[in-house]
Amino acid sequence: MILLGLAQGMQEEARTKTDAQGRFHITMANASVPHLIRVRHQDVNYHEPVPPGTNSVQVTVYDAQAKVPAVQVIDQSQALESDGKLIRGIEVFRVRNASSPPVTQPTFEFYVPDGAEVRLGEGVSGGAGGGMPTRSAPVPQKEKNLYAFMFPVRPGVTQFEVIFTMPYAGSLAFQPKFAIKPQKFYVVTAKGIDFSSPTDAFRSIPEWPVDPNMGGAGVHLADGTALEHALSFQIAGAGLFPQDQGQEQQGAAAGGGQPQQGAAESTRPGGGMAEPNDRPDPLHSGQWLFLGVLTLFLAAGGVYVYTSNAKEAAPATGTKVPAGGNLIMEAMKEEIFQLESDRLQGKISSQEYDSAKAAIDKTLKRAVQRQASK
Repeated sequence: MILLGLAQGMQEEARTKTDAQGRFHITMANASVPHLIRVRHQDVNYHEPVPPGTNSVQVTVYDAQAKVPAVQVIDQSQALESDGKLIRGIEVFRVRNASSPPVTQPTFEFYVPDGAEVRLGEGVSGGAGGGMPTRSAPVPQKEKNLYAFMFPVRPGVTQFEVIFTMPYAGSLAFQPKFAIKPQKFYVVTAKGIDFSSPTDAFRSIPEWPVDPNMGGAGVHLADGTALEHALSFQIAGAGLFPQDQGQEQQGAAAGGGQPQQGAAESTRPGGGMAEPNDRPDPLHSGQWLFLGVLTLFLAAGGVYVYTSNAKEAAPATGTKVPAGGNLIMEAMKEEIFQLESDRLQGKISSQEYDSAKAAIDKTLKRAVQRQASK
């Protein structure tokens, strides 16, 4: 059992082991800040949040098995958009572990399109034991285009999301490859992008079940016997997904009309791209964006103060002092990438994106100028 403090990044504060009944006791230095409990069992990590004021936490763990035959991919989706020079895609996997007795599969393997560069990955477990999104960088395997999430596929439903980019010259052919053949395979294209397939494996459907609010997108489904054969398709043209699916309904409300239920605010569970659990969206996307930018500024300021003090009291034994400028730059790059990810997924409006981007750019410029003057 490892206690991780989240006040300044993710820092280990204490660790212990459970007794034979699985009980444990661990002391927090400051119970007013958020923490995370990490449980490691049979080389698999499980996480459970510890909000401020919490004095009891229960974490469900399972025995692990390298490959669980009962793991199935309910559906797999590729959502594609392009500015004409670059393809940006989100690969979404909804995975069910129906093992009995219940066991955990430590990793999940998948293929990305040929030529894709993986930019970000996230795993969300909706099974027993929690549904907290966890950033997880997919690990490339020896086989070309094969990656693995080091994220446990627990009993129940787990969703994985991967963001990738690909060079684009106006048209591109795809030949999907599956580590586990899905029951359904969706290709979602932004308005302005033409979709075609040399076979009749795909059929157009009105909406994407993973995110029914994805208005204006082309949705193409291959299922049943179509998945028994090799799939291929081609896209051409350019188009971007809408920045905010609720803007039109918000405008209608401002003009005296009545927005549809759930239209002004995304009803997708957890605020992401249809995480497979029943958690409601706790905050509007704009609030999360504000908190993210605020956290970035506080982190940058904290690093700057820390490193300034560290320079004055640098030890004479050769101990390395953290490079504050590099840490700030890394934090900036992470926040910029997260902002682009939110824009791609339609979590923020165009106005929110422009405002946050301008604030980050201004802070980044100051950081660069400060480094240059040293």
